[in-house]
Amino acid sequence: MTTYKVKLVSQTNAAILIVGVLTVFICGVLYFIPHGAGSNGSAWLVTAVSFGVVYFLWQRFVTGRTEWTIDANEISIIWTKKFPFSGEIDLTIKWDNVKEISKGPDPQYYCLRIKLVSGMTIKFYHDSLTTRDDFEECLKTLNQIFGEKSK
Repeated sequence: MTTYKVKLVSQTNAAILIVGVLTVFICGVLYFIPHGAGSNGSAWLVTAVSFGVVYFLWQRFVTGRTEWTIDANEISIIWTKKFPFSGEIDLTIKWDNVKEISKGPDPQYYCLRIKLVSGMTIKFYHDSLTTRDDFEECLKTLNQIFGEKSK
């Protein structure tokens, strides 16, 4: 039995945050162009603060945290930090119910797809910029055990 800490990304929350940031940016540009940014220093300060706010919002609203416990019988996924405004639930998936484990086609996100025997597919998104988690090790273990079980 091995436990991994994995950070996941909500695509819905990411899209909402990106649209919101772009809207604020466009409004800011429209405000600063006629009035000017004051001085070169204040423009850099506004830019730096904006990036800091976006990073904070990304961590707060887009990134969730999970603990994956994987053994020879099942995969247990416990949410330690859920996405705001969503209804994630803790999952336990028996290996007997797993039909396929695959990766999605998007190069910017790793879309881990676990297809069940029932036909249902569970998707987990991991941002390629996300660091300091055990995602790669978790994938290796998932693929190794699934390979052994599917023989």
